[in-house]
Amino acid sequence: MARIVYAMAGEGFGHASRAHLIGQRFLDAGHEVIFAASHRALRYLRPYYEDRVKEIFGLLFDYSKGYVDPAATVWKNLARLPQGRRLNRTLFEQVYEPFRPDLVVTDFEPFSAWWAWRHRVPFISIDNEHLLLMCKLEHPLRDLVGRLTATVVVRAHYVGAGAYIITNFFQAPLKSDAAVLAPPIVRPAIARLQASDAGHVLIYATTGTREDQWRDVLGRFAAQKFCIYGFNKNAEWKNCVFKEASAEGFAADLATARGVIASAGFSLISECLYLRKKMLLLPLAGQYEQVLNARYVERLGLGIWSRQVDQAAVSRFLDRLEEPTPQGDRILWPDNDRFLDTLRTVLSRLDTRVRITI
Repeated sequence: MARIVYAMAGEGFGHASRAHLIGQRFLDAGHEVIFAASHRALRYLRPYYEDRVKEIFGLLFDYSKGYVDPAATVWKNLARLPQGRRLNRTLFEQVYEPFRPDLVVTDFEPFSAWWAWRHRVPFISIDNEHLLLMCKLEHPLRDLVGRLTATVVVRAHYVGAGAYIITNFFQAPLKSDAAVLAPPIVRPAIARLQASDAGHVLIYATTGTREDQWRDVLGRFAAQKFCIYGFNKNAEWKNCVFKEASAEGFAADLATARGVIASAGFSLISECLYLRKKMLLLPLAGQYEQVLNARYVERLGLGIWSRQVDQAAVSRFLDRLEEPTPQGDRILWPDNDRFLDTLRTVLSRLDTRVRITI
C-alpha cells in the first residue's frame, strides 16, 4: 500500500473531476490518499471524501472585465499570498510531513509539486496545460503574445516531475522524454449516458457574455430550440429555454443535444467528443489554451470557433451539424481505460519506496 497526495488546481471543473476518477482508482487499489484542493475543486470533492480533502491555497483568475486580465490576476493573487502561505505552511507541517507520502500527483497545482521537489518525494503531473510546453504545436503569429504569456505561466508552475501525463484530444509530437500523451477521461456520470438527438442546441454561457446578447442572436433562428445554462434561472423566451444550474440536468441535455455552444474548456470539449457532439467554441479572452483548443477542434472537423457569439457564427454552426463525425488517427477520443493503461505504465517506471499499482 502506498501513501499518495493528490493535489489539483481549484479553477474550473476539469481538474477536480479528473482527480475524482483517478483518486478513486488509487483508493480502490488499497492505497491511502489525501486530496489537496482549493475553491471549486474543494467544494466538489468534500462531499465525496470528507476529511480526506484538505484545503490548499489556490491561484485565481480575474474575470472582472469579462475576460482573463493578466495584470489584475497577478495583483489579485499577490494580495492573497500572505494568507495563502500561512495556510500552506500549516498543511505541509501538519498533514504532508506526518503522512510521509510515497508519491505526489499534481493536476496543475504548483505548491504541492514544489513541496515534493524540495523534500525529494517523487511526483508526477497529470493535466492538459503542459501540452503548451512539451508538444510541438501550430501557433498563429497573431497569438504570439498570448502564447508566450501562457507558456511562462505553465513553466512557472513546477519542474522536475518524474513524468508528465498530458491529456489531450489530438496527437502532437512530444518534445520531452518525460512526457506522454494520453486520451481525455470523462466522469462516470457522462460515461453512463447514451447519446441521442432531441433537436435542441445546448449552450453554456460563460463569463463575458450577457443574456441580452444571446437573446438578440438566438432569436433570429426561430426554427431552432436552444437550452441555455449559465444564468442560473428557469425561464422561456421564444425559442430559448433558460435553466438553473444542475449537473444532472446539464449532462442529460448534453447527451440529447444536436450540438453544443460553449467556451473552449478542455473538460467540456472532452465530454462533447465522448458523446460525438459538434461544437461552436467561444474561447475566453485572455486564455490562450482555450484559443488553441478551439483552433484544433475546427482543424479536425469537430466543430467551429468564433471570438464572439454572433449571427454569422451560429448560422455557420447550424449548417454544419448534419455533417458526418470525422474520423482519423490524429483524434484522441476520450477513453478512460486507455488513460488508466498509460497511468499504469508510468507508475511501473517510477522510482518509489513501494510499488504503486491501480
